[in-house]
Amino acid sequence: MHVSIPVTARLDENTVDAVDRAVDAGLAANRGSVVAAAVAEWLARHGEDAITASYQRRYEQPDDTHDALVASLSSFSVAACLAQPAR
Repeated sequence: MHVSIPVTARLDENTVDAVDRAVDAGLAANRGSVVAAAVAEWLARHGEDAITASYQRRYEQPDDTHDALVASLSSFSVAACLAQPAR
């Protein structure tokens, strides 16, 4: 059993008019169902699975520029540490 929780949201007049027209046209049962569908869609796009997939797409191809930068910074860091006088 799903319990719905009332949530207050402020929408501009044009958006509310569009939602009301959609409800009047039978595309949705009521304003709440439109808002609930919009939130569900947003969560599907921005949920953990979507974020994970985004990272996987971003890093599935090697980035030579990034790899070269990391190697250069690593070399510099090691050199800087070795150049420090012993304490």
